[in-house]
Amino acid sequence: MRTRGFAALTVLMMLAAPLLAAEPPNWKVPDKNWVKGPVGWIMTEDEQKEFKKLRTDEERAAFAKTFWEKRDPTPGTADKAYASITRPGSLTDMGKTFLLLGPPSKSDHDARGRSIWTYEPSEATGMKAHLELHFAPNDTGPLLLDRKDLETYVTAHPDSLGIGWKIPAPVIAETPNVPSAAARKPEEDQSPESKRQIPILDAILSKGSGPTDVPFQVACDYYAAVDGTTLSVVTVEAPRDAAHGSGDVALHPFARLAPAAPDGKPVNLTGDLPFVPASTADAPPGSFVYQARHNLAPGVYRLAVVVEDKVVNGQMGVLVRTIEVPDYRPKDLGTSSVSLLSSFTQVESGLGPDEKEHGAGPYMLGSFRLVPRAAPVLQKSEALSYYYQVYNPAPDPSSGRPSLEATYSFFLKQGGAWKPFRKPIVKAQGQVELYSIDLKDLLIPNMPLPAEFKLEIKVADKIAGKELKREVAFTVR
Repeated sequence: MRTRGFAALTVLMMLAAPLLAAEPPNWKVPDKNWVKGPVGWIMTEDEQKEFKKLRTDEERAAFAKTFWEKRDPTPGTADKAYASITRPGSLTDMGKTFLLLGPPSKSDHDARGRSIWTYEPSEATGMKAHLELHFAPNDTGPLLLDRKDLETYVTAHPDSLGIGWKIPAPVIAETPNVPSAAARKPEEDQSPESKRQIPILDAILSKGSGPTDVPFQVACDYYAAVDGTTLSVVTVEAPRDAAHGSGDVALHPFARLAPAAPDGKPVNLTGDLPFVPASTADAPPGSFVYQARHNLAPGVYRLAVVVEDKVVNGQMGVLVRTIEVPDYRPKDLGTSSVSLLSSFTQVESGLGPDEKEHGAGPYMLGSFRLVPRAAPVLQKSEALSYYYQVYNPAPDPSSGRPSLEATYSFFLKQGGAWKPFRKPIVKAQGQVELYSIDLKDLLIPNMPLPAEFKLEIKVADKIAGKELKREVAFTVR
């Protein structure tokens, strides 16, 4: 089922003229008049008949729960979708069309002042046929002149009633409160191996580039730490065939972070094992993943990463990048990085070399073991999984707890432009979000690949009235 453009419902409010009649029934309350509200537009005939047989509000509430479960993963989606259309404008023909088909591909007016909505077939929106609908001005709202064409389309395509694809619920329980990262600044490695690597990194930073014999990609993720620093996580992903069949020990990453501030001290991620490899079972298919982390003062750094080939002497890959480590000390609404994951596990205690500091070891954050991806390329047999934390939401004065809502919208790149793909999700969430979606459930059957996607995440603090947005781009092959 395609996206319906619920985010643009305020446009409908402007386009649809208000009725002069009394206020419509409250669609949120499943009483006997519930079906007379906007929800009636997307009910099937069988659902209409079934609802009319109900006699108590308890029966109607149970019916409404099942009704929304067929259409949305959470009731919050319905709340968000209909929040702006419970005025009379939603009961006009234009409102009905908007609910059923979403926003048109094109909107025009003819010489007689009639509105013309044109819909074109598209995998991104889910429209299956070309449709042109005309609306004439009317005192009670725009009057649809092509009513039979709309009814014929809806009868042939029941997905326009909201029954169809839906994103599954989270596969792992949410953590209500965000776990602050531990303050962790290990002593600088003084081993002979580290002393050999540091001059290599110095030379690379001075030149700004280096050899490219070993291909790899790097991702940097950032999290608030208890001491006011920023936990900076550097993940390296390299193709397994670069190891010549010798396993992850055949590739040896090391790195340096040089602060732009003149009084800053460089941080060396060097030595015998500065980057810890993830198990091959947790890494993406065909890749090795390595991770190092360090608590850094916020600011701008030059990052140099080297991956040495330990099988073929003298071969290495080099990456030089400028990064900005965010400052989480101000008490404003914010988020950590949105980390695109290869795998995740919820555990009861810390793993790795820092057993006493729960969640401080490599790949650990709070009660989760997270293995990120550095290369945002997924196979269609995999799952899209991501993790992020929300900082400093306003507490509810009565309960002391925050009230957060997230909207997830997918976009597909077509013809060089991002087009809405599937239906947005709106859900309540805690300060820690870990979500996973099997790509077989996200993709349209027989969809041509590769395809480029973008996930847009909007986090709203409903108490403070603030909102922020994050994006994650990925490719499916």
